[in-house]
Amino acid sequence: MSVPHNILQQFIESIETELNLLEQLEQSFEAQLEALRSHKHELLEQAAIRTSQLVTQLERLQQKRTGKGRLLRRLLHLDLSAPTEQLLAALEAYPESQAAAHTLRQLHRQLQERLHQTRQRCETLEFSLKYAIQIGQELLELLQLLNQPAHRVYTPTGQTRQTCPKRSVVNRLG
Repeated sequence: MSVPHNILQQFIESIETELNLLEQLEQSFEAQLEALRSHKHELLEQAAIRTSQLVTQLERLQQKRTGKGRLLRRLLHLDLSAPTEQLLAALEAYPESQAAAHTLRQLHRQLQERLHQTRQRCETLEFSLKYAIQIGQELLELLQLLNQPAHRVYTPTGQTRQTCPKRSVVNRLG
């Protein structure tokens, strides 16, 4: 039995496209980090939108790649959840698909490395964004404190009002 060449080629092309999208995603993460560093909020928003678009494309492509992988497994009479290594070994058993199996093995290795790099870049961006949010919240709290009068007292209704700095509520004389 022979594996159709066009299915193998589509599977290879989907992995190559996924590698390209992951590279673009890393660049988008870097653009967001640079926008944070340079305080260019409009660029941060644009990069975030681009990242969202890339993630959507990547999810669709991964679904397509998963479908092609299942089809190959079915054609090779493998379990649909068989690991990639088992799929590659089955492809290498056929002389006409050995070159494609070799290409797939290299692409799979590159994909794993790229996924690892992208995850690391994503974690860096996540930390930076959380830190920026924390700083922003602290600045807002500080600004809110600056806008409030220095002395306030509770009224009998439970609300606060500004105290008169000339009259002290506490008897300091004795």
